[in-house]
Amino acid sequence: MFILLGKPLSLLLSFLSIYLNNTTTLAQPDFLYHICENAANYTANSRYQRNLNTTLSTLPTTNNGFGFYNLTTGQGNDTVNSIALCRGDINPDICQSCLNDSTVKLRQLCPNQKEAVGYYDNCLLQYSNQNILRNTRVKSYVFMANSQNSTNIDRFNGDLGPLLRKLRGDASAGGPLQKFATDNTSGPDFSTIYGLVQCTPDLSETQCSDCLEDIINRIALYFNGRVGGRILVPMCNFRYETYRFYNQSDRVTPQPPPPPPPQSPPVLPSSPPVSPPGMHCFFFIGYKLN
Repeated sequence: MFILLGKPLSLLLSFLSIYLNNTTTLAQPDFLYHICENAANYTANSRYQRNLNTTLSTLPTTNNGFGFYNLTTGQGNDTVNSIALCRGDINPDICQSCLNDSTVKLRQLCPNQKEAVGYYDNCLLQYSNQNILRNTRVKSYVFMANSQNSTNIDRFNGDLGPLLRKLRGDASAGGPLQKFATDNTSGPDFSTIYGLVQCTPDLSETQCSDCLEDIINRIALYFNGRVGGRILVPMCNFRYETYRFYNQSDRVTPQPPPPPPPQSPPVLPSSPPVSPPGMHCFFFIGYKLN
């Protein structure tokens, strides 16, 4: 508790304002990882910065209805391309909050870079002076691995592989509005393996499948035997764990028009699943050499 005795009301209100602002700032979530590309920079008050500010302030209004956002602002060397993608199992309020946070924080972390990407657990944001839509060129991979190993590595890998291959096919065939899939399978020692995969929906079925195949094939190299892991790139990602980390819902992946009959909204848990105590991850980044 804070007590100010004998101080003017204006000073007290000023103090409370500072305290509440700082508390709000500290409460903001951190990115799982962010990357500031240094290939091209912009200067303060330049046209590119003005276009970037306009783009990121307008981007949250471009939702395709399933958590995918994209917007381009400007022309020539001052063009700003942006995309954002929310995880397919979260509700719209959480999606919007995640995007609002990321558009502020990524500019703070990358104050003069023309290209940047930030990964939250619930969403990602990328902007660039280069084309982004349907661009499958991977510059870098973000790897996150659970610190625990399976007691039966061969059996675990044998159960995980078919699950992720199935999810890859389901997500790739998801249509132009959402490419997202979750499922689970039995693992060794009476465990259950849960998996999630997602692509940005601007990718074609083949592009999504190839992107997921590329990152899933890296499991043997980086996660062999780990009971959980994920790889993030801007256009696709996967995650698997031996606990349920995604929300269960009855949401059906949409297909192109004509739209299906109206359905009741999915019933989502009041709060997302929480990692069990003692589960830790380590993070590292890999750069693709072309």
